[in-house]
Amino acid sequence: MLCTLAASAALQAAAQAAPNLDYTDMWWNPNESGWGLSIRQKLGPNNPVDRLVAIWYTYDPRATDPASPGGTGSVPLWLYMTGEWSTPTSYAGTISATTGTHFTQPWIPFDPYPIAEVGSFRLRFTDAGHGIFDYTIAPPAGIPTTHPGYGLPTMSGTKTIERQVF
Repeated sequence: MLCTLAASAALQAAAQAAPNLDYTDMWWNPNESGWGLSIRQKLGPNNPVDRLVAIWYTYDPRATDPASPGGTGSVPLWLYMTGEWSTPTSYAGTISATTGTHFTQPWIPFDPYPIAEVGSFRLRFTDAGHGIFDYTIAPPAGIPTTHPGYGLPTMSGTKTIERQVF
């Protein structure tokens, strides 16, 4: 009985971890132009669970763009991130990679594109306009060459971020 009450209390506490601010925006580090986060947060009375989805746009360390001047430009890499709030200012979860049809090609309906977990992240917002982005990229071992995370190097880091002013 005591374990059941403790588990119930823990679940209620976890359910109450929700942000008091909407962090929807473009986020970046102005000293490191070229990468950033696009954050969309779902708030409101019709959505009882506050969720955040982020896209980390950066450059793929696996490839260069042969179409760029001199063939040395980097290829864009977009990583999908979703998770859960642990406190009103901390959101953590998984980083996933995917593949799909290039926008200039016809879309193939019902063709499932793989979404593969390649790491983890944590966003810690220090105020309405600043935060810290922790990440770890560690694709699973032994993945096939068709896996969207194949060849991604293992890496981790911490970046300061701020809302991008337009």
